[in-house]
Amino acid sequence: MTQRLIRLAADVLTVAALAAISAIAGDTPAAPAITAADQQSFDKWKTELVENRKEKWLPLAGLFWLRPGENSFGADKDNAIVFAKGPGHGGWFILQGKDVSVKLAPGVQATVAGRTITGGKMEPDTSKSVTIVEMGSLRFHLIVRGERVGIRLKDLDSAAVRNYRGPDFFPLNINYRVRSGVSADRFERGSQDEFIFRFQ
Repeated sequence: MTQRLIRLAADVLTVAALAAISAIAGDTPAAPAITAADQQSFDKWKTELVENRKEKWLPLAGLFWLRPGENSFGADKDNAIVFAKGPGHGGWFILQGKDVSVKLAPGVQATVAGRTITGGKMEPDTSKSVTIVEMGSLRFHLIVRGERVGIRLKDLDSAAVRNYRGPDFFPLNINYRVRSGVSADRFERGSQDEFIFRFQ
């Protein structure tokens, strides 16, 4: 008898749950019509997302911290900094304090902002005009992180870039758009003019 009551109660709860789900689904408003501007904005965002990944993240090929003095670089294993591709011996990064200059080996070709170079001082990513050296499909620039100084290497023709087709996107649905705003009274001032946002 007890088991029958339990099964009956379970059946009743199941029916009630299905009814509630059906009611909720029936109350869901139909998606508003998607305008041409909505679709254009969505497509632009998707394109920019893919391009951003292919230009900034997928090409990443190495980060090499420099030691004081000369740091040889190239694809050969006997270099202090070994690139995955490029000339066997590309040249030297010369670190003095936090200043770095690059000197290319004879016959090695590279450009900065479209100009052919043989060497010169490298401006870091903390400056307003970072020096980006282009060597075939390779791109490298100087980064400063605290007391450390290094070379960030990218390969625009890496397998990760070539094979990337972008993420899968759901169709645009205006029902999932969330509108939000920021009110000054939701902030409280932290240290050193830092603002902390509080959710309620």
